[in-house]
Amino acid sequence: MKKTGWLLWAALALICVTAAGLPSSAADKNKKKAKPVVDINRVWPPPPQKARFKLVQIMGGEADVVGKKKVSLLSRIVADESAPSYIHFSRPYAVAGDRHGKLYVTDTQLSSLFVIDPKDRTFKIFAADADVQLKLPLAVTVDSQDRVWVADGALKSVLCYSPEEKLLLQFGSDPGTPTAPAPTLERPTGVAVDERRQRVYVSDAKLNQIFVFTTDGKFVTRFGKAGFEPGDLFFPGALLVDPSGRLYVVDTQNARVQIFDPEFNVLKVIGKRGDAVGSFGRPKSVALDSQGHIYVTDAWWHNVQIFGHDPRAKDPADLSVLLFIGEGGTKPGDFQGPAGIYINQYDQIFVADQMNNRIQVFQYLGGDEEQKK
Repeated sequence: MKKTGWLLWAALALICVTAAGLPSSAADKNKKKAKPVVDINRVWPPPPQKARFKLVQIMGGEADVVGKKKVSLLSRIVADESAPSYIHFSRPYAVAGDRHGKLYVTDTQLSSLFVIDPKDRTFKIFAADADVQLKLPLAVTVDSQDRVWVADGALKSVLCYSPEEKLLLQFGSDPGTPTAPAPTLERPTGVAVDERRQRVYVSDAKLNQIFVFTTDGKFVTRFGKAGFEPGDLFFPGALLVDPSGRLYVVDTQNARVQIFDPEFNVLKVIGKRGDAVGSFGRPKSVALDSQGHIYVTDAWWHNVQIFGHDPRAKDPADLSVLLFIGEGGTKPGDFQGPAGIYINQYDQIFVADQMNNRIQVFQYLGGDEEQKK
């Protein structure tokens, strides 16, 4: 006890003497230089046009959610505490959210799913203690009951978790029985839930098909085949079900998004391969905002294209590119291989910026009224 007490007083004395003995100029030199403030005040389209989208936040990992943890100098000297460590995104790939505002982000390089609660300022690994650990989480979605569905390309299955992070189901890799065989997933890359029809859609990039399961994990059917015609698929990826039950399939290597009705008929094909506006290089994910605009990320052209109905077009029923966000780069608002995209009920747009190791958050500001004039 006496030795510890002397050490404590000696540490305090050393701090006081050192601080008092330094000239103000020397003390200033020993201060860590403040990191430059990153200006994220960026809007699209740029002035003088009316802004419709604004960059509002960049999350590179835990520190951007929970804030900076401080460790006092005294604690470092006496208790030998090192500087706090933080979790950083390595390859954020897919992103989803629940009705309470929590975000779920898969990281393919870290083989993890992170759950972020901006309200409580928490950032942690989802289901870290589960018996089955994720290996290559390529897709995530959350249903209205806050169940979390994950498609894992290495496990060749879909996993469903309760809101309490307990594993409820794992399906897609069971071949069934000799009398009741079931096809198995080879490379699940997308997952979407149609709660009205009690369906779970899973895209398989290796088999070039969409599998249909019940929400209990039972195989129902599958559709699609390798090819280039409408309805064919070539490395299908992210999936989305809209409120009417239409299924959006990101047909990655065909450089398009296909929309199917609940009977699996093709309703519309968006985009084609090319470098013109409205074309894609490598589409990765799709999302809808409250006004029905369709957002598509493109990892080749490093942007997000927004499609909608332009009343100025010859056929207003056709979809047109209203705007695109981003370009290749590392600055705020730039992208390097954007992948997953999610839009919440407040029209906040979350984009997984893979190679920049971050999630960028944009706010849709409206503005369709101006466009109609």
